[in-house]
Amino acid sequence: MQPDIEGDARFADMAKIRQARAMSPAEKFLAGAQLFEEACQWTLAGIAARFPHLTETQRMEKLVSDLESSGRHTQ
Repeated sequence: MQPDIEGDARFADMAKIRQARAMSPAEKFLAGAQLFEEACQWTLAGIAARFPHLTETQRMEKLVSDLESSGRHTQ
């Protein structure tokens, strides 16, 4: 990585860390929920692209199934 890009990346990371440290516990909790919701939306879009024949309900069931199976791998 080029030195100027590396420095900019480090600066951006430190800004994110400072921002997170300044957040209250409630704000951190809400941010986590928002990130999870966004990740689910992206995952649903991926499921729709891979399985265009599925209905919206079936896509949601696949998302839940995928989340449950990934949870079993991390416990």
